[in-house]
Amino acid sequence: MTDTWKNIEGQKDEIVGKVKEVYGKATDNIETQAKGIAQQVEGEIKQAAAKGRGDAEALESAAEERIQAAEDAISRQIGETHESVQQSADERLSNAITEGKEIKEEARRRAEELRLSAVEENERIKQEDRDAAVEAGKLSQEISDRAETAIEDTLDNSNNQNA
Repeated sequence: MTDTWKNIEGQKDEIVGKVKEVYGKATDNIETQAKGIAQQVEGEIKQAAAKGRGDAEALESAAEERIQAAEDAISRQIGETHESVQQSADERLSNAITEGKEIKEEARRRAEELRLSAVEENERIKQEDRDAAVEAGKLSQEISDRAETAIEDTLDNSNNQNA
C-alpha cells in the first residue's frame, strides 16, 4: 500500500471514529464513544506513519496516552452524570414530599370545613324542626280551643232549647 493510500485510510478512520464518538455521546453509549476515540487515534497513527513522521512505537505510545485520557474523561463524565442524576432525584423526592404534605394539610383543612358546614346545617335543621313543632303546638292549641268553644256553644244551645 502506498503512503497516499495509507494517509487516505487514516483520514477515513479518523472521520469514522469522530462520527462514532459523537454518536456515542448523543446516545449515552460510552462503549461506542470510546471505540470512536480509539479509531480516531488509529487514523492519526496511519496518517503520521504515511507521512513518515515519528516511529511506530512513539506513535503507538502517544495513542495509548490519548486513549487513556479519553477513557478518564469518559469516566469523569459518568461520575458527574451519576451525581447530577442523584441530585436531581433527591430534589424531586424532596419536592414530592413537600407537595404531599401540602396536599395532606389542604385535605385536612377542607375536611374540617366540611365538618363545620355539616354541624351548621344540622343545627339549622334542628332549629327549623323546633320552630315547626312550636307552630304545630300553637295550631293544636288553637284547634283545641276552637273545639272546646264549639262544644260549649253546642251544649249552651242544647240547654237553651231544652229549657
